[in-house]
Amino acid sequence: MNKKTDKKRIAVFDFRAKDCIHTAEAVRRHYAEQGINAEVVEFTATQAFAYDFKANGDMGTPYDMTFIGVDGIMGIETARNIRELDALRPMFLVSEVSDYGLEGFRLHALDYLTKPVSPQRIGQAVERIRSG
Repeated sequence: MNKKTDKKRIAVFDFRAKDCIHTAEAVRRHYAEQGINAEVVEFTATQAFAYDFKANGDMGTPYDMTFIGVDGIMGIETARNIRELDALRPMFLVSEVSDYGLEGFRLHALDYLTKPVSPQRIGQAVERIRSG
């Protein structure tokens, strides 16, 4: 999807609802500033997040990229589960601390963002997709 008229589908997951909302809003603002149509879907429950990925079956993930809050082992487990379901889509990890950076590397995350994220920082992260 390179055209500005194409719709990006982006998943944002975080156990903490306020963090999920903040990250999703930063993603929306970034794409709005770029004039790109983006649908951002928020998840705060692992089961709903994983189910949405599994529901497509052989069609692959319904998202162009994911942002996953990893504050705590459950966040890392969620990222690991999503990576097992889709090894190819860009994944970005979001955390308050840098403690999970090594695990992000192992999961082939494109970037590790610290909370609270800004639209500018989202832009820097997603630029890796275009330049990668």
